[in-house]
Formats: sequence, C-alpha cells, structure tokens
Amino acid sequence: MTTEVQADLNRYLQEKNLNAVFVQIVEAILIDKPENPYLFMVNFLLEKYPEETKDISDKIKQGRPPSLVVANATDNEELSDTGSDCSSAVTNESVAPSVRHEDPSSSEKQPQRKKRRESVCAEKITDHHVQESELKVIEKTQGEADRILQILKSNVFFSHLDEHQMRVIQNVMFSVEKSDAEVIINQGDDGDNFYIIDSGLVDVFIDSDAGERRHVKKCEAGDAFGELAIMYNAPRAASCIANGDVRLWALDRVSFNVILMKTTMAKRKIMTDNLLKIPVFGQLTEYELLTIADTLQEETFEDTAIICNQGDRGDKFYLVSEGTAVCTISQGEESAEVARLTSGSYFGEVALLTTKPRQATVTAAGTLTCLTLNRRTFNRVMGPLQDILMRNIEEYNKIRAAHFI
Repeated sequence: MTTEVQADLNRYLQEKNLNAVFVQIVEAILIDKPENPYLFMVNFLLEKYPEETKDISDKIKQGRPPSLVVANATDNEELSDTGSDCSSAVTNESVAPSVRHEDPSSSEKQPQRKKRRESVCAEKITDHHVQESELKVIEKTQGEADRILQILKSNVFFSHLDEHQMRVIQNVMFSVEKSDAEVIINQGDDGDNFYIIDSGLVDVFIDSDAGERRHVKKCEAGDAFGELAIMYNAPRAASCIANGDVRLWALDRVSFNVILMKTTMAKRKIMTDNLLKIPVFGQLTEYELLTIADTLQEETFEDTAIICNQGDRGDKFYLVSEGTAVCTISQGEESAEVARLTSGSYFGEVALLTTKPRQATVTAAGTLTCLTLNRRTFNRVMGPLQDILMRNIEEYNKIRAAHFI
C-alpha cells in the first residue's frame, strides 16, 4: 500500500470517527450479549446516532424499505488484504473489509476475485470474566507512563475513551523487548496484543500470495500497531520485525475487553444512580432507566461558562451531575436570579417539549458537570415522563411572574 493511500484511509477514519463507533458497538454487544447481534447493531446505530441515521429511520417509520448505497469495493478489498499493520494514529488493521452486494445470477460474468482475508470475530467476554479478572498493574517510571498516555490519546482507536479508561490501560501495559531481526508479529497469525513502540525501529512487511515479501513501512518510537487484535480474533495483516533492538509496551486482548466492560458497566451504574436522585425518574422501570442512562453524554463547563441563553432555540436537555448551575431571567433591562440548581436537578426540557425558546440563561457557578440528551434522543427516550415534565412548565410561569409582576 502506498503512503498516499494509507494517509487517505486514515483521514477518512478520523473524519468519520469510525473507530470510536466500532468500539462503542462492540462494548454494547459485550455488555448486553443480544441473541441477535445484527439487529442489535442496527438498533444501536439508529438510537445512538439519530441525526446520522435520520433518513433510514424516517423510511422505516413510513414502512418503506431503506436503500443502502454500497460503494465499489474492488479496490478496498485489495487494500484490506495488503494493508500496512502500523501507524502512529490508526492502522489499516483497524479497517473492516469492504462489503459488496452482488446479483447471484451474474456470478458467471464476474472475474475471478482475489482471496479475501479470513473473517474476524469478537471474543466472548462474560460477566464472570469481568468479576473474576484481576488486572495486574505494571510499574513504570513517570516518563514511561506519560509517553504511553500521550500515544494512546493521539491514536484514533483510543481517542473516545475517557481519562480514567486511558489510565487503567496505561497501568496494565507490559514491557516487551526484541532484538534485531526478531519477529514481533507474523502475517496470518491470530492477533493477541496491541503494541506501542517505546524505543527503536520496526520494519513492516507484507507477503503476497505468490510468496513475495514487500517492505511497506518503517515504524519508530511513538508509533502503534495491532489495534484490531485487541478487539477481535483477527489474523495479522502484516509482519512486523525489529530493526535493531526494540522496546515496546503491549496490551493483551482480554485485559482490554475487561477494562472496557468494567469501566462501561461502572459508568452505566453512575449514570443510573444520578437519574435516581431525581424523583421523577423513580417512576421508570429498570429497562427505561438503562435506556436513558446509555444515551446520556457527559459535559463539563468551567466557572462562568454559559450553558444556554434565554431566547435561544433549545437543542439539549440537562441533568446536573456535579456543581451548581445559576438560572437568570431577563425582561427588558431587568435581570433576576431565579434558581440555583445542584446535583439531581434538571433544566432545558421546556424548549424541547414545546416550540418555546429557552426560558432562562443558565451559567456555571464553579466547575459544573451535566449529563445531556439531544432533542431527538430526548423525544425518543423520555416518552414515559413527558406528561410529568409538561406540568412543570406551569411552575416556571409562576416563578417568572413572581419576579416581574
């Protein structure tokens, strides 16, 4: 693969944030373990990315079959077979093989196609794995820990993880040392580890079906390779061989999946506990609570930051997780503070339940952490509570009247 083609693929993955989406889907599947993972993935995308899948969801509601546009996969299939296994940000090992829909009746007219790479499948991680697995912390110098964290943050595959997940991964990575010409990974073998180069050089080779070996890239300190191996039992796309003495940091597949499950399950519990602090959410079933918890996004605002302005069109619903939010209402040249919202309070529902603009300006008093739902997700998951939330509008009108009568 040429450097230009690889750079173009990397740009596409970063622009579309696809690696983060892949990881989120696998996380959700590992936690829920659905009987039909294919239907689960479709529903996941429709629910998690409502704006991006709006056309498809609209057609489904109208009873019309959605049309899927599948690009010509011929070139990409070859790239999938021969992609480099190394990158400072994201590798072709992270790129899933292209899908091509063909008319079976035209099979005789199709030319012989190159043999595809073997399929990949996710390793099943059970609740027992998560509960019983003890993650071993590997001691590192501060400099080593900082370098690992910096590389993880710059890698698209890990960029969606939060600070805590990054540090847990950093803690469990273990040292691997290789001498000159020693094989680190071999093309075609099952993947087991993800690697970060701490020092030294690594040459990347791809073997053709004809047995020819081609040098495709040289990786150096700060580069990473093997991302797909920690998500799937996937055969290696290339061979990586030490060029001189090399020191690497490695992360094994099971530890990575346990970390994701432990942290994701812990995050889900925190989200659910936050919801239960709010009396109106206590009326929901466990399923309804988990549905809302899984769609919440965490946002942090610094002191004096404006979360929303009175008169603006509302596009989010906010739950206060930590800190204090100050609500101010203006009328003409007058302005009055009408409320201070702390953990367990919420705001922003009026603009989403009605066509009214924001009813107040909300500002952070100190550092403020909120859990948010966008308009489309709010309308979908908050259905059981909308009647109750509508009643609160009358209370807001009374508050406003009390300050400006």
